[in-house]
Amino acid sequence: MTPRDAFGARRHARGGSGQAVIPKRPAGPRRRLGGGPLAIVLATGLMAFQDALIKLMSDGLPLWQFFALRSLLILPVLAIPVWRRGGMRAAVHPRTLTRSGLIVAMYVFFYGGMPVLDLPVISAVYYTGPVFIVILSSLLLRERVTPGQAGAVAVAFAGVVIVLRPGGETFSPAALIPLLSALCYALAAVATRGPLGRVDPWALTFSLNVVFVAAGGIGMTVTAAIGRPEAYPFLLSPWTALEAGVMSLLVFLAAISVAIHLLLARAYQLGPMPVVAGLDFSYLVFAVVWAALLFGTIPEGATVVGTVLVAAGGLWGILRRGH
Repeated sequence: MTPRDAFGARRHARGGSGQAVIPKRPAGPRRRLGGGPLAIVLATGLMAFQDALIKLMSDGLPLWQFFALRSLLILPVLAIPVWRRGGMRAAVHPRTLTRSGLIVAMYVFFYGGMPVLDLPVISAVYYTGPVFIVILSSLLLRERVTPGQAGAVAVAFAGVVIVLRPGGETFSPAALIPLLSALCYALAAVATRGPLGRVDPWALTFSLNVVFVAAGGIGMTVTAAIGRPEAYPFLLSPWTALEAGVMSLLVFLAAISVAIHLLLARAYQLGPMPVVAGLDFSYLVFAVVWAALLFGTIPEGATVVGTVLVAAGGLWGILRRGH
């Protein structure tokens, strides 16, 4: 979300000619309230755990190699259901690949900050994505910004300022890296609006992992040519020999990634949408929990206050849609 993984799965049940979709199935109130919210909480908990593990790996495994190897493990698992659902054509459509490229860029910035930033800080800044979506939708799609949305943007922006503390002694320019990730997410959201919202999430996930493999290969080629791993090891190190433990962790992360995508697709299929979208922000809580358990990192008071404001702004925007 998180928005990173949920994107495109949120409207996938609308249907549409010429594209593979998951058929709509009626769900009673009890099933909707139990299924959707439970699935999104499980998904955000797994996502925060996944991101914490990647932060642990950032000292020993280059990002591009991680992208390529994890997605190579995932693609065979995804290929069979995508083929059976007739989604291969949608998966390699230029619009789908463009969306995938924007999301890969989003991941590069999100994970690129992990060696130098605490996970709660990265998460809080990243969740300004909805703020950028409101702004870009107004500028590029000419959508009207409601007073509720404007208030949500203001609250979330105040939260980010508190987390980043620009001009303060503790400010690091690296804190702007997840802000670029949020911007890429917003651009992808605007690009995805419309026809791609009806594409089967299996096809979207397959397309994303194809682009991850391509980006990983290009990244490893460029870093090998540059030859400056000391400048920023996580982004600029060439291919690294893998130990058995690292390879086992990669397989584990591949399995987690598939589970996350399926849970997110299920969550937004079952709904109810306002509840599920609001619970998406539970990622921020899980990020703090996993950071404390795995790194012993306790967020500072300003980070907690800023995170609460970012989440409040996002929830306000959800609850005040159309007002």
